[in-house]
Amino acid sequence: MTPRSVLATLTVPVALAMSAVPARAQAWLPPRGEGTVSILFSDVLVNTHFFGTQPFDGGRIRSESVLVDATYGVTDRFAFSVALPFVASEYTGNNSSPYAIPHPQPLYPGVNPLDNGSYHTVVQDFRFGARYTLVKKRGFALTPFVGSLVPSHGYDTFAHAAAGRDLNELQFGVSAAKVFEALPGVFVQASYSYGIVQRVIDISHNRSMVSAEAGYFVTPRVRVIGLGSGQITHGGVDATPAVAFDPIRFPVHDQITRDNFLSVGGGVAYAISKKIDLFGSVVHALAAAQRNGHQIDHGVTVGLTWSFSTRRANARAIASAEDSLARCVCEKGTR
Repeated sequence: MTPRSVLATLTVPVALAMSAVPARAQAWLPPRGEGTVSILFSDVLVNTHFFGTQPFDGGRIRSESVLVDATYGVTDRFAFSVALPFVASEYTGNNSSPYAIPHPQPLYPGVNPLDNGSYHTVVQDFRFGARYTLVKKRGFALTPFVGSLVPSHGYDTFAHAAAGRDLNELQFGVSAAKVFEALPGVFVQASYSYGIVQRVIDISHNRSMVSAEAGYFVTPRVRVIGLGSGQITHGGVDATPAVAFDPIRFPVHDQITRDNFLSVGGGVAYAISKKIDLFGSVVHALAAAQRNGHQIDHGVTVGLTWSFSTRRANARAIASAEDSLARCVCEKGTR
């Protein structure tokens, strides 16, 4: 089996407003001189908000996002990535709920223009990442990584329909993946990362993020994948009605809340050709694991990945059968 005989299994993105899980955290890397360019479209619907662990009707938020991502293998063990999302979001209130009103709330008279029921589009945060495969043996890979989120510009965060948190963040962690020889076509992958987030009003709100997936090749072209991802915030504050009347914390409450969640879902990927993959996924956030923030009712992602090779890849020696299988499974993965 060669790297081109079965195309990449895509780590179908968990659609969490393009900011929750660490990007580009695959354990398997593209070989030297090879890479991918991916375009992903995500539709995310939120219809439940949380005060701490207490759900309430805060109106509906819908976000449509397009993420453009490029990954390149500098060597067979080192790769870097860059990505940029475009986010369009809209907020719809609910007259039957006292909390389902646009920002600002009564403490700040007037209507926030982002919460007027129309879609508003913004370029969100640059994502940069680098990965190095520390261990690659017998269908197993262990890959530390480092990445960052850098706001593309100063955008508004004080709105239900805000596109993001507008904060700098440094992420570092490790990914592991395994192809099972005893179970042909089965693979698993997991990652953990810690994010050091820019402080706001001197409140620390760093976060731990985990993601995992298990997949199976139904045919050489079709793969099905089970997905899970979660986050625990270290620090931050609980969103309470009292915060809504705090003139210091309320304007930045979305940046400083202790936002915990767990999402599960599944996806499928299809190899159209040796260079093009299509994929899709659906995820849902579990209410029992939600603390503060917005619970995702559903996040749907579809996308396309195009694989390419440069002259640096032409002279590369033919990989072993074991490496070829691993690359077939994950090398061109989209984050």
